[in-house]
Amino acid sequence: MLRPGIDCHRKEGSRLIGIYVRVSTEDQARHGYSIPAQIRECRALAGDRPAVVFADEGLSGDSLNRPALMELRQQVRAGKIKEVICLDPDRLSRKLLNQLLITDEFERHGVQLRFVNGDYSKTPEGTLFYALRGAISEFEKAKITERMCRGRREKAKQGKILRDFQIYGYDYDPDREALVINPQEAEVVRAIFALFLNPPAGVKGLSGIARFLTKQGIPTKRRAQKWHRQVVRQILTNQTYVGRFFHNKWASTPQGIRLRPREEWIMVPCPAIVDTETFAQVQERLAAHRRARPSVKLKS
Repeated sequence: MLRPGIDCHRKEGSRLIGIYVRVSTEDQARHGYSIPAQIRECRALAGDRPAVVFADEGLSGDSLNRPALMELRQQVRAGKIKEVICLDPDRLSRKLLNQLLITDEFERHGVQLRFVNGDYSKTPEGTLFYALRGAISEFEKAKITERMCRGRREKAKQGKILRDFQIYGYDYDPDREALVINPQEAEVVRAIFALFLNPPAGVKGLSGIARFLTKQGIPTKRRAQKWHRQVVRQILTNQTYVGRFFHNKWASTPQGIRLRPREEWIMVPCPAIVDTETFAQVQERLAAHRRARPSVKLKS
């Protein structure tokens, strides 16, 4: 965020120095790059010249979608900033491409970019050094991410569930790193399966079950008072209820979240709430409903 009250005797029409600082939880724990420490270092480089601080706290450097960074870029484009000071290039971004994009944007608006830890000179050598530092930073980030993922996969292979995934019907035991059955919610799960296979009058399909649960005043896992058909579908298709919880099922990519190949999933046994026969019957009926649904043809 833009920190109010940090402007130093701003004169009307003058262009300021922008100090950009960022810290993520991971950085703070590993390096102690606190926001105040970064501000002190950057202010020392700015000297007594007027400056304003743009601070993003607890945000990853992977994305450019950060409130303070977006505000800084907007003020650069508006011609209100003449120079930007950062502790290090990886405070701007952990990704080399994003670093170069921001650098080019600042230069096109006549804004000088300076770093406390090694200044950047606009020479072929300086540009190469800047790019190398960005590449090294991105490589280090990738290594840290891979180590963390590898550690999580190893724990999963040992039968551990690593965090509370907020699965309706279960509570998370952090000491055992395991799911334990929540008796009240488990009864609701069994009722949902029964309502789908043998619906009473007035309760038809996923939407009917959602309306029934809402009228009964049963809260969702997140304590919402209204149920939706998609939540009911997620419960009816979740293999956790037959004692099979899967780690390593989803992967984060630049294009978004994608489903990993089935052979990469790691199955962790957990207490079952529904028997396998009931679960199989529900899947068959859901598949039959999908096949019976008429296809919609788009007009050319």
